[in-house]
Parts: sequence; C-alpha cells; structure tokens
Amino acid sequence: MVEPNTDFDRKRELSCIHEPLTDTFGRPVNYLRISLTQRCNYSCFFCHAEGESPTGSEMTPVEIERLVRMATAHGVTRVKLTGGEPLLRSDLLEIISRLSPIVEDLSLTTNGSHLHQMAADLKAAGLDRVNVSLHSLDQTTFEAITGSKNLLIVKKGIERAIEVGLSPVKINMTILRESNELEIQSMMEFAASTDTILQLIEVQDVPIDPEGNLENHRFMLKELEEQFNNTAIKIVQRALHGRRQYSVPTQSGIARVEVVKPIHNAEFCRSCTRLRVTTDGMLKPCLYRSDNLVHVRSYLSEYRNDSDLLQAYTTAIAQREPYWQKGEEIDRSN
Repeated sequence: MVEPNTDFDRKRELSCIHEPLTDTFGRPVNYLRISLTQRCNYSCFFCHAEGESPTGSEMTPVEIERLVRMATAHGVTRVKLTGGEPLLRSDLLEIISRLSPIVEDLSLTTNGSHLHQMAADLKAAGLDRVNVSLHSLDQTTFEAITGSKNLLIVKKGIERAIEVGLSPVKINMTILRESNELEIQSMMEFAASTDTILQLIEVQDVPIDPEGNLENHRFMLKELEEQFNNTAIKIVQRALHGRRQYSVPTQSGIARVEVVKPIHNAEFCRSCTRLRVTTDGMLKPCLYRSDNLVHVRSYLSEYRNDSDLLQAYTTAIAQREPYWQKGEEIDRSN
C-alpha cells in the first residue's frame, strides 16, 4: 500500500516559473500527454495508440520526472498519463508519486479493468482524476468492441474511483456507427446517475496503419451537438480545443456531456495547447503526424545538462501546427 501523498502544498513547486512557451501559431503549450506503455489487455479495433508504432521501449520513472520538471518550469500545469493501458505498468504508483508534487492537474486515462483494485492507491500516490474508456453498457456490444468481458468490473472501477475522490471522473465513449450509437441516451443517464462527465468522441483515423480505414464506423457528432445546444440548461466553453460542456436534463438527473469532434475541425486544432510524449521518449507535436518527432530520451539522463533538454522541447513546440485549418487538412506537399 502506497502511503498517502501529504506534499500537495508543493503542487506549484515548479509550475509557471515562466509563462507557457508558444508555437508559431501563437498557441501556448501548458499540457503534456504522456504515453506510459503500448501494452493493453483490450483489443479495441479503432484504437489509435496515441499515434505511435510499438517499439517495446518504455521511459523510466526518473526520465519521466525529469521531463515533466522541465516542462512545468516552462508553463505546463497539466499532465495526462495514457497508454496502452497505463495501469499495466508495475511502477505506475512511483511515476504518480514523482509527478504529483510538481503538477497542478495530474490525470490518467484507463480502460478501467484494474481500476477497482487500484483506485485507492492511485489517489494516495497523488493522482487527481481519471478518464475511463467505456464504449457500451451492453455486455454483448462491450465485448464486441473491446474483446473483453470486463463490463461489470469497469463499472465497479468507476464506482470505486468516485468513492476515493478521483474526481471528476470522465467517461470516454467513442461513438461507432452500427455499433453503439443507439446507446448515447443510456450513457447520458448513466453519467447523470453517477455524477460523472460523459465525453462523446468521434472515431479518429490516425495514419500509423496504412491498412486502417474507420470511415464505415464514423458517426459524425455535429447533429447531436446542435441538439444539445437547444436542450442544455447550461453550456460552458472549455479552453482545450474550444469544446463545450453541456448540462442536459435526463430522467436520471442532469448529465454533463462534452462532444469531441476532431475531424476537419479547425477550432479543435486552433485551441490545442498540448504536446504529446511517446512511450519510448520522443516529443510528438501532433497526434496525426509521425514525421516531425523530436528525440528527447537521450537528454533525460542525470548526466546531460538542462540546455539540451530545453532545446529539444522548444524544437518540438516550434514544429507544432494545426492539422486541420479552415476545415481542411494543411497541404504539406511543398
């Protein structure tokens, strides 16, 4: 059992020593999304794997801490730990314990299969909140999407996360045509009854697999968002990607719903403030691209000076550009 982290007063130890660095489009970078592993015990056919090709290499807790310390010293206040399935890392609690004192908002995305057993330890180590991927409340559909029979276990994990205070708990539901699109209302009822936040997400084609084609599964959310604009009793504009959070009445209470529409969405890119970090230690300026990665792991050794690390970081930020602009992909043929 990990001892509770009592050092939360140090949350701003290095945060915002400087203002966030900005890219050439004037977008500040205040958010790191760090992939901890490409290992996963699910087989979701639409998984974009954070835009990575598996290498089998994973950064150490010490390397991750050094990268985050440098980033927080230059305006990063939020860190999201992702995968793969991050709860499969045996050293996850150590990583969280190292990052928690220096990050204002430390969160994690999980498929929930181990959340029930680990929620209390995650909270004690210093994790602030979780996103749980839950694409269906129907056992048959859940198994068809994930290849797992863990639906009840995931729901117990959500309950446990709420109990221990990993809040707000967010539910990530990728909407798939001819699969789970008829479950949106039932998932909204679930979110209202559990006081969680539901994120409805468009499936994303990420060009890491030339064989992949998810067009037949894509359910466009524009019409649904227009419906929420008319029915919500409250709408809050979030800074990240300019997305809105709708408070929508349901039979189970008020559901808080966010619609994530990344496809041909110039506003989504225009409001992006995050930089990705791959499992094997490269800075990735954009989910959709793998041609502008910046190697950083070799600079994370205690024997390397900070100037090399900062140079790699600023290089990656300088290479950020909106993937979607005015509704279309940028022409990179020149």
